Amino acid sequence: MKRRDRRQEILDLLAQGDAMGIHGLAQVLAVSDETVRRELRLLESDGLIERIHGGARLAKSVEEGPFEARLHRNAAAKQRIAAAIARGVADGDSLYLDASSTAFHVAQALKGKRDLTIVTNALDVAAELGGRSGNRLYLAAGELDDRYRAFFDETARAYLAQFRPAAAIVSTESVDAATGFTDYHVGEGALCRQMIAQSRFVTMALDASKFDRTSVVAVATFADIDRIVTDRPIDPAYAAAAAGVDWITCD
Repeated sequence: MKRRDRRQEILDLLAQGDAMGIHGLAQVLAVSDETVRRELRLLESDGLIERIHGGARLAKSVEEGPFEARLHRNAAAKQRIAAAIARGVADGDSLYLDASSTAFHVAQALKGKRDLTIVTNALDVAAELGGRSGNRLYLAAGELDDRYRAFFDETARAYLAQFRPAAAIVSTESVDAATGFTDYHVGEGALCRQMIAQSRFVTMALDASKFDRTSVVAVATFADIDRIVTDRPIDPAYAAAAAGVDWITCD
C-alpha cells in the first residue's frame, strides 16, 4: 500500500467512530506498530488527527477546519456521493460548484465529462476542471480565504450575481429536520444562499455525518432544494421535512 493510501485508510478508520489504538490500526492495515506511529506523527503534524495515549482520533474543531482537513473527513462517503452526482451530469451542462470538500470530490468525478460550463468560487474546483475537455470555467475572485481556499467576499458575490447556471451542487456543514441546512462560515452561507436562488435546480450533497446537527448560519430550507444525495437512508423525520425533494441514497 502506498503511503498516501495508508494515511487515507487511517483517516477513514478513525472517521467511523471513536479513537483507535496503534496496535488495532496496525492489525487492520497489516503493518507494524512503528509504521502506524510514523503515519500518525505525519497526520498529527498536518492537523488531521489528535494523538492520545496508545492511539489516535480525528482532530476536533469548533469550525469545519482548514480545507485539507475537511477533504479527508469521510472521504470515501464523499467520493461515492460525488460519483452518484456525476452520473446525472451530461456533457455541455452548466453547473455551480461551491467551496465545500464534497464539491471538490464532485469536480474530480466530473473529469470524464466534456464541454461543461463551471461557475465556482473555489480554487481547487477551478484547478480540477478548468482548461480541459472543452470546459468553460468562471472563477469568482476577491479576497482569498486561505482556510477554505475560496472567495466569499462582496467582490466574489458581485461577480457571481451575473450567472444563472442550470444546476447548483452545494453542501453544508449541518442539516436538521426542523432547522434545515446550516453552516459555520458567514461568508460561505451568504454565497451559498445566493447561488441556490440563482440556479434552476439545486442538489445538496451531504454525507451521513452532517445529519442531526445545527450550525449558526442559516443556508437553506428543504423547500429551497430539489435533490439530496447522501449515503444515509431517509427516515420518517426527514421524509416529512423533505416532502417533494428527491432523496438519493448512494451505494
